[in-house]
Amino acid sequence: MGGKVTQILFHAKKIFTEKKQYFCGMKNKGYIVHLCGVIAMIVWGLSFIWSTQVYQNLNPTATIFLRLVVATVFFSAILFIFRLNEKIDRKHLRLFALAALFEPFLYFIFEGYGLKNTSPIIGSAIVAMIPLVTPIAASIFLKEKMTPMNVVGLFVSFFGVVTMLLNKNLELTASPKGIIFLCITVLVAVGYSIALIKLTKLYKPLTITWMQNIIGMIYFIPLVIIMEQFEPSDFGNVRDYIVPLVCLGVFCSAIAYALWAFAYSKLGASKANVYTNLIPVFTAIFSYFIINEELTTQKIIGIILVVGGLVLSQIKGTKPNSNN
Repeated sequence: MGGKVTQILFHAKKIFTEKKQYFCGMKNKGYIVHLCGVIAMIVWGLSFIWSTQVYQNLNPTATIFLRLVVATVFFSAILFIFRLNEKIDRKHLRLFALAALFEPFLYFIFEGYGLKNTSPIIGSAIVAMIPLVTPIAASIFLKEKMTPMNVVGLFVSFFGVVTMLLNKNLELTASPKGIIFLCITVLVAVGYSIALIKLTKLYKPLTITWMQNIIGMIYFIPLVIIMEQFEPSDFGNVRDYIVPLVCLGVFCSAIAYALWAFAYSKLGASKANVYTNLIPVFTAIFSYFIINEELTTQKIIGIILVVGGLVLSQIKGTKPNSNN
C-alpha cells in the first residue's frame, strides 16, 4: 500500500514539474504579447456596438472626429503625467503621416459608412478578412514567410467567419454599399499594417498611437467643417451617446491601439493580424448581451472555427523553402 502511495506521489510530482516547465516556457515565449492581442480584439469587438449606438445620433465623420479628440486628450494626459514622452525624429514624420492616413483617417471613414449600412456582426466579419490579405502584402513588402500550418489556420478561421455571416438558408443579407465600404476598409488596414510594422521598430507603442491620433484628428478637421452641420439638438441629447463615444475614444482609439502596436512589434504583420478574426466572435457575443441580437447555433460553430483557426495559425512549423 505504501509503495503505491509513493508511486502516485512520484507521478504527481512529475506531472507538476512538467506543467510548471510548460507554463514557464509560455512566459519565455511571451504569452503577454498574445494576451495584449486578445484584449485589443475584445475592445474592438465592442467598438462595432458602440459605433452603432453613436451613429443613431451623429454621422460617422463627426463621431470619428470626436472619438479622436477624446483619445488625443486621454493619451496626452497619460504621457504628461507619467513622463513617457518620446522625441520624434523629423525624418519619420512622413511615415507617421502615411500610417495615420491609412488609419485612423481612411479606415474609419470606410468602416463608419460601412457600419451605417450593415449590422455590427456583418461589419466585424468582413473586417476579419484582413488576415487573409495581409500575408500577401507582408510577403511582398516585408519579406515575411508563413508556414503551411499558419496558412491552414488562416483558412479555417476565415471559414468560421463565413459560417457566421450566412443565415439558415445559406444566404447573405447585407447592403451592397455597406459591403463595398467594408471591403475597402480591409485594403486600407493592410496598408496600415505595413506602415505600422516599420514604426514599431523605431518608436514605442504609446508614441505611435498618440501621434496617429493627433495626425488623424488633423486630417478630419476639413471634413468636419465641410460635411458636418452641427445643430444644437446634436448636443442636447448628448447623454444618449456620450458613454459609447468616450469608450470609443479611450478604449478603442487609445488603449487598444497601444496594445495592438505592441503585439505587432513582437509578432509581425501576418501573425498579429490573425487576431482580427476574433473581432466578429466578440462582436457576436456582446451583440447578444447588449443589443439582444440572436446568437444561433450556426454562429456558435463559426466562433469555434475562428478560435481553432487562430490556434493553428500560431503553431510553429517548418517554413517553406525559399529556394524552391
